[in-house]
Amino acid sequence: MPALARQSLKASSDQSEFLQDVLHGLHQSPPTLPCKYFYDRAGSQLFEEICRLDEYYVTRSEIDLLQQCSRQIAQHIEPSTTVIEPGAGAGVKAAILLDAMPSPRAFVPLEISASALEEATQSLHKHFPGLDIHPLEGDFTADPQDIRSALPETDNTLIFFPGSTIGNFSAPEAVEVLGNLSTLAGEDGHILVGADQIKDRQRLTNAYDDEKGITAEFNKNILKRINRELDANFDLSGFVHRAIYNESLDRIEMHLVAKGDQRVTVSGHTFEFADGTFIHTENSHKYSDDSFRRLTQQAGLQMVQNWSNGEVALYLLARSR
Repeated sequence: MPALARQSLKASSDQSEFLQDVLHGLHQSPPTLPCKYFYDRAGSQLFEEICRLDEYYVTRSEIDLLQQCSRQIAQHIEPSTTVIEPGAGAGVKAAILLDAMPSPRAFVPLEISASALEEATQSLHKHFPGLDIHPLEGDFTADPQDIRSALPETDNTLIFFPGSTIGNFSAPEAVEVLGNLSTLAGEDGHILVGADQIKDRQRLTNAYDDEKGITAEFNKNILKRINRELDANFDLSGFVHRAIYNESLDRIEMHLVAKGDQRVTVSGHTFEFADGTFIHTENSHKYSDDSFRRLTQQAGLQMVQNWSNGEVALYLLARSR
């Protein structure tokens, strides 16, 4: 009988961690907010809407690439492999990969949003009724040993990390994340990473500033969540969404910009934002094959194979020998 009971890595101090992260970020110059807190129920739903937008090519292009090369990927993977997907979202891409794999042993969606985790688990259970599914609620940047202790026993592991989520991290952070994923995969495991590639500035900017304003709503949702959960009083109408391509760092930056002077309290802590202040909410780094290879080498990994369709790339990694 497939396992569907959800496990959680979360501790009782989650809300205080949220508060500490927000206070720490807002005290920076310029102020920041951690993008992982985008993903409450509303944020997860908004992101699914973003993935369906014409401007947001990343999801569509990665699904197309997976459909083209999933059989080739599967040739590198041992039978009875457990697939772990950090930041699983809706699980659409995992379904393509699992379909192509030789008798996968189990699937572990690891997701910070409880609502997204539940929806993905139910959808995948319908698609793969005989597959053991072990939903795990938590932050994939947690200690990999804590995550491993919550996983089913397995001889072979594939970490599936699509969506260019790796691009949300600075280069040193990305190296650390890849190192943690390597620990999670184990000595003989593999990591399959999706990464967005460098391309035309306007195409990149449009993908993060759509005409319908869904991305703007997604960006502002973090303020709405802070208001609701941390007793804050951000005036959402007092901030506007901005997406900027930083060519020197090969990344899209998302910001919330104050329209006029703002005075905000968060759990009794007061912050002053002058007119035009940028609150930095997310980065999305873009890569060439060479720049991504440098990250993998710094993390003690080697590139087994890579695939690209000119928009996005998939990199199959293993520990360097």
